[in-house]
Amino acid sequence: MNYRDLLKRYSENKVSKEEKILIEDELSKHEAFEEFITEKFDNDFGEKFDFNEDEKETIGLKKRVNRKLKGIIIKSVLIIILLYIGIFYGLSGLMNYIYYNPSATTQSVKQKYNNSDFEYDIQAYISLNMPGNTSGTFAFEESKGFGNYRVSYDIKDLFTKEENIHFVDINRGKISSAIDGVFSWQNRFNLWNGFEKIQYKSLNKLDEDGEYIHKIEDDRNNKITIDTLNKVNPISYVSMNIMFNEDISMEEFYRMKKQNPEIRFKWVGIRTSIPGTFWSENQITHLIGFNPYYNDEPSSNREPNKEKYPYFYFDPFDLDLGNIYSDEEYDKAIAKAYENHFYSRLKYISQREEFIKMFDYNRFKIDFYKNAIKYVDENGIKSYGVLVYGTAENLIKYIEKIDYDTIYINKVLPIKPDIYYN
Repeated sequence: MNYRDLLKRYSENKVSKEEKILIEDELSKHEAFEEFITEKFDNDFGEKFDFNEDEKETIGLKKRVNRKLKGIIIKSVLIIILLYIGIFYGLSGLMNYIYYNPSATTQSVKQKYNNSDFEYDIQAYISLNMPGNTSGTFAFEESKGFGNYRVSYDIKDLFTKEENIHFVDINRGKISSAIDGVFSWQNRFNLWNGFEKIQYKSLNKLDEDGEYIHKIEDDRNNKITIDTLNKVNPISYVSMNIMFNEDISMEEFYRMKKQNPEIRFKWVGIRTSIPGTFWSENQITHLIGFNPYYNDEPSSNREPNKEKYPYFYFDPFDLDLGNIYSDEEYDKAIAKAYENHFYSRLKYISQREEFIKMFDYNRFKIDFYKNAIKYVDENGIKSYGVLVYGTAENLIKYIEKIDYDTIYINKVLPIKPDIYYN
């Protein structure tokens, strides 16, 4: 769509409310410029074109020449100004309106200082889709004009504590340049280890023999994992994916977390489709979940629309616990807050279609998010597995107490990277 087409549709009263506001705002600017130039010309240049008033027989002709000359000059100046405004402001602003504008603040609660839409977009995406990672303290958007932007963001690895900045160039709603970060091979293909059943059970309709073969393979891998944990240094720090034999509720998860304070539950996978099925006719199920540790993300008093996404940020200190007098009631309150936090993030990302089309690894994910909302509305929010960190010694104790299906070691460090902090 170009500016000429937009003006034509405006004259035919075929524009949307937002487009009408944009055009009328530009027209009012142009009218103000015309009035300003006319007044400025009368004050500064009007007398320079007056002829000798003693020549009365030519006064009428001279006045007509003055008016004509003044009109030509005003129109010439206006044309130059309007071309400049139209090209560098009007057209560029229109491009920002038509295409994804990462620097916009349409999602933020209106206050003196607002976060950009892009900051919320990247934060929600990483927390839902990238187990073991979080958005860092840095996000920046720079407009290059005409729908072109350079954005940058950082991702923090919650296991190693490493933090890296990534840059993305956006050209009229499409990625023109991007390296690593959410586009990395690791994010797109290597986060499934230990959670493969979320995919392969929907890819393969296994008979009894097939199920038996997979069961033998799972038991073998689980044994290798346990043997490895027993062989490494007890204080080695381990990242591990765990799938449960049965899905657990958020209340069950919180009790598990509370009973194992030595273990860090850094991501909770949430069931979003019927086990063993596609979420649509020909689309596999994706990993999706949330991080229950509110302080892993940078703190901020800014947030998107609280009425639409009331728990976009989860902070237990924000909960109303005034009428809670027992541990059981407290557990239920925290569990409900987990559910609301995940649901708020999921609802938010499901409504950010332009961002998802550019930044997600699957162009059908926007439909997946919407279908996930429908599924949890009908079936509740339950977890099929978790990503945990802990020392080898503590993980062995934890695994002995839970009903797991598969366990998988992601990474091992000689020692916990932040030994001076809990």
